[in-house]
Amino acid sequence: MSQRQLSEASSNSTQNTRYRSGAAARLSGVPVETLRVWERRYGVTNPVRSDQGQRQYSFEDVRRLGLIKQLVDAGNAIGAVAKLSLDELLNMQHAAAGTGPQASYAGAMEQKMLRIALVGAHLRHALINQRDEHSMLSLVQTATNLHQATVQLKDVVVDVLVVEIGEIAEPEEQLQLIRDAQQVCGARAVLVLYRFASSDAIRRLRLAGNQVARIPGEIGEIEPLCRVALARAQIHLQTKQKRVMTQARSRQFMSNKSAPARAIDDDALALIARSATSIHCECPRHLVDLLQMLTSFEQYSAQCENRNADDAELHRDLHYTAAHARASLEQALLRVAQAEGISLVA
Repeated sequence: MSQRQLSEASSNSTQNTRYRSGAAARLSGVPVETLRVWERRYGVTNPVRSDQGQRQYSFEDVRRLGLIKQLVDAGNAIGAVAKLSLDELLNMQHAAAGTGPQASYAGAMEQKMLRIALVGAHLRHALINQRDEHSMLSLVQTATNLHQATVQLKDVVVDVLVVEIGEIAEPEEQLQLIRDAQQVCGARAVLVLYRFASSDAIRRLRLAGNQVARIPGEIGEIEPLCRVALARAQIHLQTKQKRVMTQARSRQFMSNKSAPARAIDDDALALIARSATSIHCECPRHLVDLLQMLTSFEQYSAQCENRNADDAELHRDLHYTAAHARASLEQALLRVAQAEGISLVA
């Protein structure tokens, strides 16, 4: 069988595959309980039933669920995306990333042979000895664990790094080890398979651009998970590049701006607050309270400890924004003080 025929056979086999709810949940990243709620409340999918009454999901169902999960994680309401078609979901996702779907998700899902490196021992035997003639996975190299991966995966080149972790206990430490292993083998994407993990640990791994799922019960689920991992990695990279460009424009804008100086100092604010108690209008006192809070936050954001360059950029923007909000309220307070006959001369 030629490579083209093998690719077409694998594509047809994948497209016709039916997944039970547990497998669909693992492949899409949507917990089974969440999937039940989404189906009941929003009609997010309409799976067929087997003769035994079990829900069965198509490959397209799984792709839709994965996209919906990513869009919801990005802040979109489930009710707004639940009924969208696959093409509409792709367009929505890539519009947010500033890219076209043909260049990312669809490209990653293309049925071509994937070279993978595996970190972990449990799946090694199953991947080496699988007998699926339509499988489009090529296991290039294995490593015993993450600590040895940088040595055992050195000088290999793969598409996807598959990391098997029994328990995700220290996500930050494991994230760094995963990054090191990915760099060594040149993987374009990372698939993390786990048995036990907290929701916070899973969230951190996904925010770093990794595809994360429970270790599947069937070895055939590894391939579609790898393709989803490639799609996620491409979207993550495109979003990161867009964020870098936005931050660069923001830095250029901020470099030409300065925070306005205070027009009302602390003594003048205290004077207005005291004078406000002798008049009927409460606006001066309320404005003083707001200004004191804004001034404190302005100073805090200027002095806040910065963990990295992105964090420093964020706090510069917060300081600049707070300063301009404070300047606007100062002008409002000066107008109110003048209208109420409050003199700022002690």
